[in-house]
Amino acid sequence: MLFRSHARTALAVAAATLVVVAGPFANPASATPTPTPTPTPSGSAQPIAAKIKDAKAQVEELETQVSEVGEQYEEAAAALEENKDRLKSLKTDITRQQQKVDVLAEQVRVIALRQFQNRDVDTTVQIFTSGDPDTLLDRLSTASKVDQDMTDTLAQHEAEQANLTDMTSTADAEVAALAEQEQKLAAIKKDLQDKADAAQALVLQLTDQQRAELEAAEGGRSTFDASELDESTVNAKIIAAIKYATSKVPNGQYVWGASGPTGFDCSGLMLASYRSVGIGLPHSSRAQANVGRAVSKSELKPGDLIFWYHPIHHVGMYIGNGKIVHARNTRSDLVIQTLASYPAPWAGARRVIG
Repeated sequence: MLFRSHARTALAVAAATLVVVAGPFANPASATPTPTPTPTPSGSAQPIAAKIKDAKAQVEELETQVSEVGEQYEEAAAALEENKDRLKSLKTDITRQQQKVDVLAEQVRVIALRQFQNRDVDTTVQIFTSGDPDTLLDRLSTASKVDQDMTDTLAQHEAEQANLTDMTSTADAEVAALAEQEQKLAAIKKDLQDKADAAQALVLQLTDQQRAELEAAEGGRSTFDASELDESTVNAKIIAAIKYATSKVPNGQYVWGASGPTGFDCSGLMLASYRSVGIGLPHSSRAQANVGRAVSKSELKPGDLIFWYHPIHHVGMYIGNGKIVHARNTRSDLVIQTLASYPAPWAGARRVIG
């Protein structure tokens, strides 16, 4: 798979890079003492710095890819659940349609019995003593002495039976489509896991300083207290949703496809926060980008959802005072930081309430 090959190549390059980089920093105590230090050539520091930068860039690139594939996974999972619900509804409709067909078949029997009782028709006796409903209906359709009620009922039965056949065929097709969707979802999940593992392997090989630099490049972290919210101007549900989201930061973990209670991905944290106040959101940042109404960056208010990247594959919540809360990535987990410090490309914002 191209994606897996890219991840493995990135891992191999970074591993080789870090072997070179780690040497001067890994274990100073084991190095042979040099009474008179040899001055470092002025140009030798640049290649090392460049390699550190390259290793960090590979981590960032893989994490971006993980985020993009994660969005694909969430969309595919949502579509799968939607189709499962549709199939369930279709099966319910089929049951009702079968009942309707059975009722019509019984009406045919009743009409036939009435004809037998009211008329001296020998052929009718032969037709309606059949124990096979299909044979009965076939014979009825050709009987010359069937009155108008019988003709109408037979026609209705035939139409409803055709509808039942069509519905059953549709259900069979839905079952096959679901099986294909499940295979696709499994493939996306494997691709996602491969990329996440590759990114994690790269991160583990970075020095503490490099990891700190990555953290700083993403805007670091900030703090937030609920007292920062003006309860006289902010909707009570929004305050509760913000309190839910920020309360998950200390111990919450970034988990793909999760929406609580302790693991969240970016859209899962938004979903859970608004779910806590009785408001439903889809589990996908792209789908959430269609909820509510659009607002500009200058119009942001607490509770607004903010989206990043093109196409969109990350979402967070504005919590006021220039701060956001979001499930940033598998390395950083859940974070509160300033909006201005987050370097991802802005893609828009939506107001869920108000």
